[in-house]
Amino acid sequence: MQSINVYEENSDGLMLDEFVMQHKPLVKKIVLYIKRRLPSHVEFDDLLQSGLVGLLEARKHYKSGMGASFETYASIRIRGAIIDSLRRNSWVTRDTIKNMKRISEAISKIEQRDQKQATTEEIAAELGISLEEHFKISQEISICHVMSLEEIDRDYSIIGDTNSVNPQEVTQQEGITEQLKEILHHLPERERMILSLYYVDEFTFKQIGDMLELTEARICQLHSQAIARIRAKMQSADEM
Repeated sequence: MQSINVYEENSDGLMLDEFVMQHKPLVKKIVLYIKRRLPSHVEFDDLLQSGLVGLLEARKHYKSGMGASFETYASIRIRGAIIDSLRRNSWVTRDTIKNMKRISEAISKIEQRDQKQATTEEIAAELGISLEEHFKISQEISICHVMSLEEIDRDYSIIGDTNSVNPQEVTQQEGITEQLKEILHHLPERERMILSLYYVDEFTFKQIGDMLELTEARICQLHSQAIARIRAKMQSADEM
């Protein structure tokens, strides 16, 4: 893993250790938010190290005239560094990303063709797989899904190029957020409820399953299906 020591020679103003101590609470907050969405074997300290690298990259590249506060810009860099680290360590696999794209495309085709919400059965049929296989894929997607809804990037891929972050993306988030609100409003009620309980109220999949009298695996499936549905709708809107 990349060490933060390589950035020491670029320090100015505040000494490096003072700078890190001042902003470490922000890094920890982001790490904790991401950690609770990951398998338990992913170590907090590994994520923290990656987040600190992102913090120091933000320090290196931030300019006061960028139009966003340092904290806002640094938050994007910190999340990006953590996600890039996860990708490098294969916690998010290429097959998972590919399957996410396949499900999104299937949902888009069904809903454009039939002018109604795609069901689980219809998605599986469109993909030419069994319900059991769709269920397994959905669980894998949810387990590896480390990004919150507001982190879907400009081309709306679930795992994007986080090295190319620029200040304009901060203001572009506002338009994406409004688009997301509209899409969320039209999701099936149960999927909308699961997203709200997971991202807003921060319940775990197990806790949500207990509330809705569903298994944790079923909640995983509905969660990933909702994310795929959002991705499909955003891609369709972008092509209009």
